[in-house]
Amino acid sequence: MQLTAQNVKEVLIDASMTKPVFTYFYVDADECAAATTAVQSAIGDNNAYVNLVMANVQDEVAQAIAMQIGLRNVPALIVFKEGRPVDALQGADVTEKLNELLNKYMPSEEELALRAALEAEAAGDLGTALQKIAKVYNDNPKNSQAKFIYIRLCLKQKNLDKAKELIDSATREEKESKDYQDLLSALNLALKAQESPELALLQEKYKEHPDDMEILKQLAAALSEAGKRQQALDLLFEAFKKDTGNAQVKQLIIDILNTMQGDPLQSKYRRNLYTLMY
Repeated sequence: MQLTAQNVKEVLIDASMTKPVFTYFYVDADECAAATTAVQSAIGDNNAYVNLVMANVQDEVAQAIAMQIGLRNVPALIVFKEGRPVDALQGADVTEKLNELLNKYMPSEEELALRAALEAEAAGDLGTALQKIAKVYNDNPKNSQAKFIYIRLCLKQKNLDKAKELIDSATREEKESKDYQDLLSALNLALKAQESPELALLQEKYKEHPDDMEILKQLAAALSEAGKRQQALDLLFEAFKKDTGNAQVKQLIIDILNTMQGDPLQSKYRRNLYTLMY
């Protein structure tokens, strides 16, 4: 965006109320050529997080603003926020410290990945959300925000074992937060819900009739619904190993695996299934 007398309020003042405006003061001369290329390459016209405004001081409006903020030399890069200059680079610093300045005002790769996880969750794609947040957390286990989102998504997917593992790893500072207390309460409620009389009854029936495939399928489905997918899969695989031609057991394994998007165990059990089948 080129600064003009007509758009100066819109692009410098109004725009800086919503996101930082990087205003580049320059002249069309060799002394600014390298900095001009660097700034345009680094920011561009369609940056989602900062705006770039090109201000040629050979134009009267850019010259007036440069004088008003006390600029004496070009090239210069001035950051405007809420209508005021808040940061600046001049001369050789424009190229040498450009990335450092940008990093102050743009989200990190970690923040972008975290946002992507939340966007996937909002879109109803829980599997993708779990994959993304798991990577953020595994790359940086000290990121408490990522940990709490990861726990919440595990609870949504009824992966209670992983949720408990993450809850148990909380630091003293994390345990003092309201997010932790809310998630701990949600986990405890989910764990109590697992202890249903129906599930206990099916487990007793299975102990008495371990070769009854109908009871096995009912128990595996109930375990999966209660968030005990690994336990359900172990039971089903034990039966499938004895009879790899049992299409109903195989289908139930596949159905449970399809509910485990974002869970590292999904790929492990899929490999086990393919090994038995082929």
